[in-house]
Amino acid sequence: MIDSLREFFMVNRPIVIFVYGLMFFVMGLAVFLQSRRHSRLRLARDLYWLAAFGILHGLHEWGTMFIPIQASYSPRVFIDLLQTFQVILLALSFVCLLMFGAVTLDRRYPRLKKLVMMVAVIWGIGFGLAFYILPTIESWHFLSNVWARYLLGLTGSLLAAYGLRYQAQTSIAPFNIAHIYQTLRFAGGALLAYAFFGGIIVPPMDFFPANVLNYTLFENLLGIPIQVFRSLTGLILAVTIIRALEIFEIELDHLIEQMEIERIQVAERERIGQEIHDGAIQGVYSASLILESMEPFVTADSEAARRLQQAKSVLNAVNTDLRSYMISLRAESPPDPLIPSLQALIANPRFQGLLDIDLVYETDPNLKPMQVHHVLAIVQESLSNILRHARARSARITVQQNNGSMMLSIEDNGRGFSPQEIQSGYGLRSIRDRARLIGGQVEIDSTPGKGAKIRLTLSEEKS
Repeated sequence: MIDSLREFFMVNRPIVIFVYGLMFFVMGLAVFLQSRRHSRLRLARDLYWLAAFGILHGLHEWGTMFIPIQASYSPRVFIDLLQTFQVILLALSFVCLLMFGAVTLDRRYPRLKKLVMMVAVIWGIGFGLAFYILPTIESWHFLSNVWARYLLGLTGSLLAAYGLRYQAQTSIAPFNIAHIYQTLRFAGGALLAYAFFGGIIVPPMDFFPANVLNYTLFENLLGIPIQVFRSLTGLILAVTIIRALEIFEIELDHLIEQMEIERIQVAERERIGQEIHDGAIQGVYSASLILESMEPFVTADSEAARRLQQAKSVLNAVNTDLRSYMISLRAESPPDPLIPSLQALIANPRFQGLLDIDLVYETDPNLKPMQVHHVLAIVQESLSNILRHARARSARITVQQNNGSMMLSIEDNGRGFSPQEIQSGYGLRSIRDRARLIGGQVEIDSTPGKGAKIRLTLSEEKS
């Protein structure tokens, strides 16, 4: 049985190596394309190191399949250079894995990145010295491969598994999404498995433990080459990491939901404050006037006069309390100038962490505080729409002035939308309604696949 397996995999060795490289390359490419650079989660930025590991490691393994093909018609010197480059690719992929572990644990162990660089330098020095010490280039390549796996691959896999577990507990667990948390734990388990299959099981060498735990022993015991098990760990790692990328969509939805809740709360506070002003305060004020009108009919220094004065004092206190409540319910008033208000809005971490926003202006337009308030609301609604629907990386806000009018545009590089969506979108209707309240005009221009642009034209306040 074992002999049959060994013969089967020997015949299909190129396919095994191709699948092995493909698993890691696809994992790296998928993580690179899908992870969110602007996410506020630390894991989003850290995953780029894991993506680099997958891509470089896949290229290294494909070299094992394609370099022998080149050997049939290329000079020996060229083949030696390719094999040297292949070993360097292996080491670089493991350095990326080490860096992934180091950056995920940066807050807990801030010196880890320096240690990773020291380990990489140590391997590089040994790689260079071995070239002059060993008798053949083949032995140099084999020894460098083994020590890259021991020194960089084994430690990198263990460190990355620990870092992934740490990030899952500190960054993902607070979202209370059990299936993503569990998925990251499986990914950590795949990295631990790779620590064994890729960091301990190495090509046979004449020193311990490479003379015991090596490819030959593994194939003699199971009849299956080590690359098959590495491919399985790569497949598990690819599936779990890609599945876990859903957390960035959930994070974005959560942030936008919080923004919408805050906007609703602000509107509700303003409504309650207006009702207090128009209802309760006016009623208290009317009652005070009625009491004042009764003073001429009451004898001075009488018990009724004292009670009347006491009632007036109570109503004045109630009026003061109601006004303080009304003021506390109001949203924080924006500064009168528009440009500082926009700069403060752009600097808000809710936007800064998810979009690259440029503000272009010449001078600060002369607007009323009410106009500034509604213009800011229009900009915030536009940025919220960009985050939710456009999948844009950047946006630009431009403020221009011309003949007593202000022209403000918000432009993004997202996927755009169709004319039908322009008519049906709730957020776009809100933008139009606000523009109408301050006497402005809104134009919305978008083409699917080419981003969107919103232009607001508004008359400035005359000096």
